[in-house]
Amino acid sequence: MKSRSTHTFLIICLVLALSGVFWFIIRMSLSGYTAFDTGLSEFIRSLRNPVTDRSMLAATLLGNWLVVTLTVTTLCLVLMYQRRWVLVAAILTMMAGAGVFVSGIKLLVAAVRPEADLYQKGASVFSFPSGHTTFSSLLGVLLIWFAVRGLNQPWLRLASVLVLIFMIVMVALSRIYLGAHWPTDIVTGFLFSMSLALIFALIFENYPSEPAADLSVLQASVLTYLLMGVVYLTYKWPSAIVMYTPST
Repeated sequence: MKSRSTHTFLIICLVLALSGVFWFIIRMSLSGYTAFDTGLSEFIRSLRNPVTDRSMLAATLLGNWLVVTLTVTTLCLVLMYQRRWVLVAAILTMMAGAGVFVSGIKLLVAAVRPEADLYQKGASVFSFPSGHTTFSSLLGVLLIWFAVRGLNQPWLRLASVLVLIFMIVMVALSRIYLGAHWPTDIVTGFLFSMSLALIFALIFENYPSEPAADLSVLQASVLTYLLMGVVYLTYKWPSAIVMYTPST
């Protein structure tokens, strides 16, 4: 009964998430951003100060596609070593689908960023939806899946889930704070990544539990994320300060 209830709940969440994605795409195509976007964005950006600037800049750099890609690569390599090919195929398919979605919708809607001159070429010039939020959320939820399955201690499992949720929230919030995105961009990116994660959860709902193997995937992925994050932060910090300095 519990398994059936969980399955139904996941389907309902998936329908709601996909409905939200389609609604935002249609709304953006027809009328663009609303007063809510501009009002909330202006409020969050009004909170800028030297102290929070550093934490938000660090969060946005840790959500960069390179850090996320290298972490997912490590995750898949460990799964390949464990010969869990179905999981590898599913994760790569999700990441590819997210990439096609973000780039395709950016070009289709062609929405202008709050700071219009942040990016100079390609789909990155456009704001809707947020690629940082989409990929960071997808990575975060994947790591939560492995954490829940791989960690035996309830307190450690809960702490890991809370840290990963905090990471997702910080990356998303930093994009508004730094003038890279509007709230609608963030919400749509998050809803799409949740849609993919829910499909993943439904497909692997009865996948055999391998706590030791899942823990190895989690440990290797987190270690890669931290190491690559530090390297990328060190390398990119000076130019990122210049890039995300407000124009007004």
